[in-house]
Amino acid sequence: MFTLAGADASQYDFNHMLPGPYDLIPSSALRPLSGAVGDVVFHQGGSTHGLYVVQTGRVHLERVGPDGERFIIHRAQAGTSFAEASVFSEVYHCDAVCVEAGALIRIDKAAVLAAFADPAFARAYGRQAAQQIQAQRQMLEIVGIRLAEDRVMAGLVAGLLEGSVV
Repeated sequence: MFTLAGADASQYDFNHMLPGPYDLIPSSALRPLSGAVGDVVFHQGGSTHGLYVVQTGRVHLERVGPDGERFIIHRAQAGTSFAEASVFSEVYHCDAVCVEAGALIRIDKAAVLAAFADPAFARAYGRQAAQQIQAQRQMLEIVGIRLAEDRVMAGLVAGLLEGSVV
């Protein structure tokens, strides 16, 4: 279970540790959390509270297939955000599971929506979303490569190597 990080964490200014555009959000809308491997940040179908930024550790966004198998739809690591779409939704559309112990900051949904009144925030948020779409399309292109050797090489060129290649 993810827990509030630190006894007096609400008094600390976390903005300087957040990537843009989230560094423009008021500190009062930030909630530091910490968790261990296997902890669930949120469940598919659960009410949304906001989006998250990984400070340390790693979180996987997972969906369950028709046969009960779990598959990863996003890997979030230190310095990246996840659950951005939750700002525009009433429920989460996947599970978020901690795969490496670490610390997160949850950014309140209402504060993100209010920040769209700031043109600088809105442009930076849109830019970040566009970059994520481009990265996802690149992944789809790589997955679509028929020959395994070519697919691995395309992944290496794209900088997607997380472990060893056999």
